[in-house]
Amino acid sequence: MRRLLPALCIAVAVLAAACSHAAADAASVNGVAISNDQLKEMVQAQLAAQSASSDNPQSQDIQGLTRQSLEGLIQFQIVLDGARKEGVSVPESDVDARLQELKSQASAQGTTYEDLLRSRNLTESLLREQYRVQLAVDLVAVKLVPYAPDATLLKALDKRKEEFLQVHVRHVLVKDKATADKARKQLVGSGDWSGVAKRLSIDSQTKGKAGDLGFISKGQTATAFEKAEQSLAAQGDCKGKTTGSCRSPVSQPVHTQFGYHVLQVIGVRLPTLDNNLRSQLDPTVKTRRQQAVQRWFDSLVKQADVTINPRYGAWDAGSGKVVERQNGSTATSSSSAPTSTSP
Repeated sequence: MRRLLPALCIAVAVLAAACSHAAADAASVNGVAISNDQLKEMVQAQLAAQSASSDNPQSQDIQGLTRQSLEGLIQFQIVLDGARKEGVSVPESDVDARLQELKSQASAQGTTYEDLLRSRNLTESLLREQYRVQLAVDLVAVKLVPYAPDATLLKALDKRKEEFLQVHVRHVLVKDKATADKARKQLVGSGDWSGVAKRLSIDSQTKGKAGDLGFISKGQTATAFEKAEQSLAAQGDCKGKTTGSCRSPVSQPVHTQFGYHVLQVIGVRLPTLDNNLRSQLDPTVKTRRQQAVQRWFDSLVKQADVTINPRYGAWDAGSGKVVERQNGSTATSSSSAPTSTSP
């Protein structure tokens, strides 16, 4: 079965596409030109990605890579045309947000956004277009397979509230058990979380705000810490609550790789019903959307008006691929990658 290119759903480093505005040199899709310059940029990005993952970069099939790159540009344009027909548009602010996420990730990994682009031979325009296509696919998917009604999902959330309950936690983190016992004794005796945290906690992020960690969902903390916070959420006046402030007992010292924690739950809530939570409450929606988007894309490919410069190959509408041109005719497409041919 024909598949959407992986770049529609995964790696930024693999493929990117730029919207066409120059003369049609490489191909034309529904009247929109794809220039040789765009194809060159795509091939460079592909080469960088493959070189990073290959033990023998010299063995790369350049002609096959060029066909794959052009295929990606064509498929991207088909997706954007199809999304417009569905009445779907991608706000530039959403693209900006994706770029900001990448910049933050680069910074957290000790590099810069600019260095990240250079290392992958990517321009920002290419990256923006890839994100635009990804977002368009996401929006089309939601339109093709809507979420269940919110009322239905809220009932499901109520039945699974223990699974999704978020707890508001404060803690004092110290290096050893003796200090943890000391901190707990002071907290139980005085309730002065602000003072004890300032004096004893080694958590620089929370010691100045009474040890406040904010609301925490399951899976966000070390196993021992999570076990303790979930247990506390069922004690004191937190027991049975799903919203609002409360007070659990102060825990015994809890050991994690960070040290010894003394903690207390001071509030509980259920998360806001956003799209991420909707997907978790309806686990079949992801598969149903993937299938619906694939059918939608297959239909678009069959209807697309695609012409390709013969120097790059030929368009096989049956498979949605750019294939070798042999003796002036289109080669048969297969599920395997095209092989290298001589000039």
